[in-house]
Amino acid sequence: MASLPQSLSPGRRPRRSGLSPDTRAALALGGAALLWSGNFVAGRALRGVIDPVTLNLFRWSLCLLIFAPWVGPVAWRQRRVVAREWRLLLALGVTGIAAFQTLVYLALSTITAIDALLLLSLAPAAILAGAALGGGTPPTRVQWLGTLVSLAGAVVLVTRGSVAVLRDLSPGRGDLWMLVAVVLWAAYSLLLRRRPVDLPQDVALAASIAPAIALLLAVRMCMDPSPLVLTLPVAGALIYVAVCASLIAFLLWSYGVAIIGPERAGQFVHLMPVFGAALAVMLLGETIVPAQAAGALCVFAGIALVRYGVTPPAPPSG
Repeated sequence: MASLPQSLSPGRRPRRSGLSPDTRAALALGGAALLWSGNFVAGRALRGVIDPVTLNLFRWSLCLLIFAPWVGPVAWRQRRVVAREWRLLLALGVTGIAAFQTLVYLALSTITAIDALLLLSLAPAAILAGAALGGGTPPTRVQWLGTLVSLAGAVVLVTRGSVAVLRDLSPGRGDLWMLVAVVLWAAYSLLLRRRPVDLPQDVALAASIAPAIALLLAVRMCMDPSPLVLTLPVAGALIYVAVCASLIAFLLWSYGVAIIGPERAGQFVHLMPVFGAALAVMLLGETIVPAQAAGALCVFAGIALVRYGVTPPAPPSG
């Protein structure tokens, strides 16, 4: 008879292997932040080439086209659950898919990606405030402290430690669109917490994309957009935002939120200025000054405070 594996042998305790749920969530949320940082770069590069509504419509239509063969059979088996949760799926589609990213692209047509990322750094605080107002678990002092530390780090990072950059921020339409987008992203992240355990996250994403596409298509039909010239760089950018910044990033984000909750997951938005600065160095030839390095350290310190300074919630069953 074959001998028992060491982990199951009498007198030995089973050894735990693999990453903890918290670590897997952190990796997933960090990956989403990295992919979304690239989306800001792509959105800024495509300004003047394609209007925000059309860009978002192309993005999610292509995403669903790629996603459908994979998730379609599962969604069909879960059709009763999808029908039961149609209100939640509609709200997810309107807030996080149709409205949020369209407003981000609209903002990027008049403000820089750096400015947009700076304003997006307000999202974690908005999520904490929304959770408190919505009757969720009240944020602790450590959570608020971690949010303020990471927010301060994000500000230092994107401003390169110069107060003049903040003075130059104008209350133009782009800034206002980003502020509205921040509120919508907070709402989307809090709505993700309501996804029932019998509704798989990939099915929830696909089912929320469908009404978002319908809404974007209706808006575009009321517009008179310029014809799109599909060059190789434009096609590459569309593929990136559809596959990497949409399908993969949103699955990673919803996975992380499901494990550690929207309040703690929201802190990972502050990684986007960190990744955005790195992408600027690699793709645009920019340099990182010492103030930005210090800001990045503050970002990670703030995330660590929120992640390890409180007792994490139990992972959802199922």
